[in-house]
Amino acid sequence: MNLGHEDEQREFKKSTSELKEGVASIAAILNKHGSGELYFGVRKDGEVCGQDVSESTLREISQAIGNHIEPSIYPSVTHEKTPDGKDYVKVAFEGASAPYSCGGKYRIRVADEDVLMRPEELRAQFREAENRINPWDGRVSDKAIADVDEETLRKFIERGRKKGRIPFEFTDAKDALERLGLLAGDNLLNAAVVLFCPSRYTGLKMGILASHARTDILDLKQEAGVFFDLVDKAEWFIITNTRNRVDTFTAGASPVYSEIPRDALREALMNAFAHRDWQTIDAVVVDIYNDAVEVLSPGWFIEGQDPESHLSGENKSSITRNPLISRTLYRSGDIEAFGTGIKRIKDLCDEASIEVEYVRAPSGTNLIFHRNDAFGQSLTVDTPTNGNGDVGVNVGVNVGVNKLPPITSRQKQVLDIIMRDPSITASDIAAECGITERSVQRIVRKLKELGVISREGSDKTGRWLVRGQ
Repeated sequence: MNLGHEDEQREFKKSTSELKEGVASIAAILNKHGSGELYFGVRKDGEVCGQDVSESTLREISQAIGNHIEPSIYPSVTHEKTPDGKDYVKVAFEGASAPYSCGGKYRIRVADEDVLMRPEELRAQFREAENRINPWDGRVSDKAIADVDEETLRKFIERGRKKGRIPFEFTDAKDALERLGLLAGDNLLNAAVVLFCPSRYTGLKMGILASHARTDILDLKQEAGVFFDLVDKAEWFIITNTRNRVDTFTAGASPVYSEIPRDALREALMNAFAHRDWQTIDAVVVDIYNDAVEVLSPGWFIEGQDPESHLSGENKSSITRNPLISRTLYRSGDIEAFGTGIKRIKDLCDEASIEVEYVRAPSGTNLIFHRNDAFGQSLTVDTPTNGNGDVGVNVGVNVGVNKLPPITSRQKQVLDIIMRDPSITASDIAAECGITERSVQRIVRKLKELGVISREGSDKTGRWLVRGQ
């Protein structure tokens, strides 16, 4: 019996003679993913080799976990048996109190290895642990009411009144902030500083790059300012530097369609700022390539939040790093509940045949919009103005295209790999593309639905069949 491959959430040990190493893997997996599985009596290749299992074996494993992992966790330790009678142990565990140490050392899972956490990673995890108890955005700042941009606050109240979520009119800043629950005496809470005060540092960096090597920069901008101004500037930068499609067959004025759906883009940018880690001075980064638009937000998803499950609609949890910022933005209608916004981005992008995914980056969360072949793949450069007098670079403007192609650029990349090696596995495709295995499975499922590929044989020993080959 084979249990598959080791990965970032699953570890195999031949026997409990490797109990010490297995417990260390539990802590490392918890620090990366918050849950996982450990097996004893299983070889590295996933084949169950078996081992003697008794009540004392299970007790020894439970005691080792309890004695060496801090904070404490309470795993499920069970005696399992294969159809042909081989005994093995399954340890299922989860925890939401990272960072976890094993024997006083803090490790994190990288592929199928456990590596010591870097000091900055450990500091970030301790900061996140404090934020779970006392969220940063609800703490009192050193800013006063006089630091607020009143016009931004006034417009915010107006949007909320139109949405029916704010019942009062703007009279003065103090009254509005008190009613919004953003004041402690005469001091602003951090949420108010983020939303209504001009930033003291660069909050947004935007670039157009000729390749993912990032060596040839075609345009670069840096902006500071109020939260909502930064979102607007990021949106305008992307809209004016990506392609548009004009439906010339429609009667009357020809509708213009943005390459990336405007509502999806706005939601993504608002999320990038609302849910970012505000305790760093890192900026939100927008990068435009000829095959993708990427939005990098400081800070990865918090424990218990998985981007894949949000994209699929499985997870509708609204737990966020910045609950007060999120609740405040909801009142103005600038964002909807965190649990539904990501699924809405995916649904809008699916309609436009734009693949979208979240990828963990060293400094945070990278949301990638894979640009659609319908708008062309060549990189052309001209210098239109953006309406504000600024001159920018526009990547491949295209009009008059009325039919989207059957596959996206990311789907084509996966298809090219399959055509080159029909026996390749999903995990190998993921490694070559630099995406998760679940993303590959989603792409493969879509290619199957489109009738582009099919599978002959099992997942392990079969091969891909490509239509027309």
